[in-house]
Amino acid sequence: MHQNWVLSSLSLICSVVWTAPGPGDVFRDFTYNYGASPGRHFSELDPGCKREFPETDSFYNKKHMVPKTLELDLEGATKAEMSVEYWGGHIGTSEQKFKVNGNDWIYIPQPQNTPTEPECYYRTVLGNASVPIPLDQLKHGPNAFQFTCGPQIRYGFDWGMFWVYSFTVRIYYNESKPHPTGRVISAQSGSTIGDYPDISAEASSPNSSVKQVDFIGYYEDFDWEGDGVYRQWHYQTQYGVIHRHIGTSAAHPYKVTWDNFWAPDQSVRIMAKITDKNGVCAMTLAVDNISLARQDRSVVMYKPYEVPERFGVRVGNRMTCKIDVPDSLEKAADARLILSTWSADHAEEIGLNGKILVEKIGRVHDYSYDAIPVPLENINQGTNVFHIFSNTEHHAAEVNWPGPVLMVEFRK
Repeated sequence: MHQNWVLSSLSLICSVVWTAPGPGDVFRDFTYNYGASPGRHFSELDPGCKREFPETDSFYNKKHMVPKTLELDLEGATKAEMSVEYWGGHIGTSEQKFKVNGNDWIYIPQPQNTPTEPECYYRTVLGNASVPIPLDQLKHGPNAFQFTCGPQIRYGFDWGMFWVYSFTVRIYYNESKPHPTGRVISAQSGSTIGDYPDISAEASSPNSSVKQVDFIGYYEDFDWEGDGVYRQWHYQTQYGVIHRHIGTSAAHPYKVTWDNFWAPDQSVRIMAKITDKNGVCAMTLAVDNISLARQDRSVVMYKPYEVPERFGVRVGNRMTCKIDVPDSLEKAADARLILSTWSADHAEEIGLNGKILVEKIGRVHDYSYDAIPVPLENINQGTNVFHIFSNTEHHAAEVNWPGPVLMVEFRK
């Protein structure tokens, strides 16, 4: 039975086409917020769950798949997609999916590059990865969206469940739709930038004033989105609001200073998302081959491996993964361990190579992204072992896929 589910699941996962807005796209974002404050969400329970819940339990009393309504503008629409900000829920929960206006279920994208089924890894996805919605399933005006999930495929305790913080339906339009225009004017293609560079753009709109310009970079960094990809257009969406991007400017001249202090040295691309006050967005063309190269320092990112399934700890459990540092640390000046967690306030030890760095981080029953300072004497040239430990009898302290990375600053 498990093998059959795996084959079916892999087929469904492989059929999911990941999409996201790119250079030159014109679109609008329509976001459903259950409540734009930390921890606000709606939960969905496996309809086949046999557990008994108190009638007063608003999360688990099986009043689920309640339609959520979004008002959409389809005039001039060419295609549509949805991105979902979600916590993967109880480990092994399968078949997170949604449907619109009573049509067929559409599977929500899962993180990529997991050694086994992604449902067996803790995950909080706040990224730009989206799944297409057939345009003929949508209508101009109100649309009803429903969510559900399946059973736990592994580590099961008959409680398949996940949380949705918010979701965004993105409608793309043809060029006839009045939309903003502009271009990135700094940095320029082929240029070199260092720390804290100024990034700027020209922007205007024919049908209203410009509301804001968001600058987005394509480069390798910690996986802030939770989708299992290190090199991509980096930004999170939290309750439909953009975060972890280069920066936002809401007034002319449209310029920001990029806090790239811990971004690794590499080649970078930059584009700008221009949004006018009517809500219409346009992506500029990208400027390419920008070299991020400091004169007196460099930053290197070291990635984890042997990241376990169910990377969470409670009742005396300790779990580890490894990070290799092949370079000499003779000129190392500083270091940070960056990780994504869920309910890590329940942790009691987070450390490297047997040394405790912090007792706990983050929140209870919510996600957190943290950068933990690492004393250089705690780092080995060669293999390093990250660990997390907890005695809690409450919710496990979870480490999200793809695990922690170690950033090391070197002085030249």
